Amino acid sequence: MGVSINHLTIRIGGTPIVSDVHIDVRDGQRVGLIGSSGSGKSMIARAMMGLLPVEATVSGSIDVNGEQIVGMQDRDLAALRGAAIGMVFQNPGASLNPLLTVGKQIALPLELHYDLTAEDRQARVLAMMRKVGLDESLVGRHPHELSGGQQQRVGIATALITSPRLIIADEPTTALDSMTQRQIVELLVSLVDEAGAAMLFITHDFSVLAHATQYCYVLDHGTIVEQGRTRRVLCLLYTSPSPRQGARLVMAARELTLHGAESEGGGTRGERAQ
Repeated sequence: MGVSINHLTIRIGGTPIVSDVHIDVRDGQRVGLIGSSGSGKSMIARAMMGLLPVEATVSGSIDVNGEQIVGMQDRDLAALRGAAIGMVFQNPGASLNPLLTVGKQIALPLELHYDLTAEDRQARVLAMMRKVGLDESLVGRHPHELSGGQQQRVGIATALITSPRLIIADEPTTALDSMTQRQIVELLVSLVDEAGAAMLFITHDFSVLAHATQYCYVLDHGTIVEQGRTRRVLCLLYTSPSPRQGARLVMAARELTLHGAESEGGGTRGERAQ
């Protein structure tokens, strides 16, 4: 499933948050979107999912496999979310329903989009749990009983359970320690590649971007300022950052790398994954 974003502009209260953005994600491609905090990355992800705040106004186009997202009715967007597009959120502790067990959380997209028997749903849930590295004994646990890494694995399982052709990963490693970050990135990459799906991976971390993506876009103050093969773009940003190429992003990434090195092996920004 391909995605083509053209002339996307998002305003909130008349203030432009994203301006004239162009992004292409081809079927089977892993594409990164990197930018500092507040650059507009998550707004683009929310626009793709039809989850922008009500006060937001949008112009331009977001074409998902021939379906135009901008202006789409809520009912049609709901049918597209979960079935054709899966999303892995930044904070798994906040994105998971605290009242649902792991099994019910992962099964929810199946209940919404497919007419399956309870036995078939359970079999698919357990198979997906094994695939993302979760022990089946956790099926009856609630999110607060899991580590941060386990919570994010539940989020990945929930996003992938319907075999969507597009995955949007919005800062999926931010709340995790550096060792767990690597595990989650490797898991996402392997599952997306195995399915032949496309992925838009949103991050502000250079090392995560290098491992997760093949091509990337650099967003600065709501505008794309650089794009190309990930390794080439990262080399360019590190060796000759200019204001246009997001020098602030380079400084922020270097600081994050130092903090990550300090915390490695020392627990989490949340908890160490199991």
